Amino acid sequence: MSQILKDLYYGNISPCEKSFDRNSEYGKELKTVSETEEKLLSLLNEAEKELLQAFSDAHGNMSRIAIADGFIDGFCLGMMIATEVMQKQ
Repeated sequence: MSQILKDLYYGNISPCEKSFDRNSEYGKELKTVSETEEKLLSLLNEAEKELLQAFSDAHGNMSRIAIADGFIDGFCLGMMIATEVMQKQ
């Protein structure tokens, strides 16, 4: 069996878990989001905080779905390309 398939099966590969450099563009944007959220929360009452949390949770769920769909679409496209390449040989 292919090593990559073994690694995937045993959980040694997890495409959804990826570390990042805090000084990267992503890391800097994440810091901005976090700081802005803290400032916004300090201005809200409890009911407003709950509403913001519900919005944030829904947005996070929507993002996870979109990222998973993009991963699947990219994987399928890669397999179609590989299949076509293999047919030409």
